[in-house]
Amino acid sequence: MPFNSTSQEHSEGFVRLSLAAPFLRHLTDRDINPQPALDQVGLKAELLSDPSVYVHSELVYGLLNAFSDLSGDRYLGLNVGETFDLQEWPPFAQALQSTKTLFEFFTRFVGLVPQESNSVRHSLVIEADKATYRIKRQQEPTVPPIQVTGFGAAIYVRLLQTVVGDSWDASRVRWESRYINGLPIDYKGIEVGLGTDPGMQISFPVEWLFLRHVSEGSAKHITSPRRDQDVTVVAALRSVLRDKLDETDLGPEVVAGLLGIQPERFLKALQKQGTTLPREIKRLRVDVAKEHLIEDQMTIAEIGLLLGYSDKSHFTRFFRGQTGMTPTKFRNKQMC
Repeated sequence: MPFNSTSQEHSEGFVRLSLAAPFLRHLTDRDINPQPALDQVGLKAELLSDPSVYVHSELVYGLLNAFSDLSGDRYLGLNVGETFDLQEWPPFAQALQSTKTLFEFFTRFVGLVPQESNSVRHSLVIEADKATYRIKRQQEPTVPPIQVTGFGAAIYVRLLQTVVGDSWDASRVRWESRYINGLPIDYKGIEVGLGTDPGMQISFPVEWLFLRHVSEGSAKHITSPRRDQDVTVVAALRSVLRDKLDETDLGPEVVAGLLGIQPERFLKALQKQGTTLPREIKRLRVDVAKEHLIEDQMTIAEIGLLLGYSDKSHFTRFFRGQTGMTPTKFRNKQMC
């Protein structure tokens, strides 16, 4: 009896970049300069604190592996996962607040986790003698997710321990992944096995699902990050281009590079969504223009410059062509 998260409809492999923020903090807390690793993948540190920025999952895999090499810690993901505050993770906190048993927790959790990423699919599979929580990668990774797997092992073992409480028995738990070199073979006394899938899974006794979880009422109230749209290639390109609309070269190679994906895969993902890069750039320019026209006192010329139009009349023609009214008329209409 499987309980699945998202469908295969949106599976381009994009994730919220802020998921890498705990790794950045881990390094800086230990006085390790993360800049060489960030330079290696072409990212700025401040982007990791912005929950609205999405990139391709393999860019994150590469960054975290680079952090591991830089710190000299082969189990970096595991160590970060062991200190990560589960109560500050919206899917965990929200699932804990609204459920009483481990079964209810996982069926709630499996629907909340995809808010962070569309690169994996979560499912809970229940058999006669065991339950398995699976995290299946939607694509075969070309960059090995070693540190991500270590982080996942720490998180889901801790998560299970937290909810099961005194009934925890490590000898009855098995963790599987193709990338088990991200954790010691005897980690926490659980059985660690080599899987054939690039994802990961944790198995445990099925009777644990019907225990009342011991953390009921102890979770902090927490609100999910603003989620106005699905984690798709369109959301990802909008997140990285928002502050670059005044740049002259926004072709497929440049945008794909910002997202950490090959141009061919990027264009195929757009095609799958039924859109094109020029169309989405136009839409983004219009949306950003409307925000500034409504929310602040920038002049029409200043907004045009922000969007790459050095001439006010060119911006006015563009905006009218897309919306049917001039920027001035749009602004005045909002003030009525």
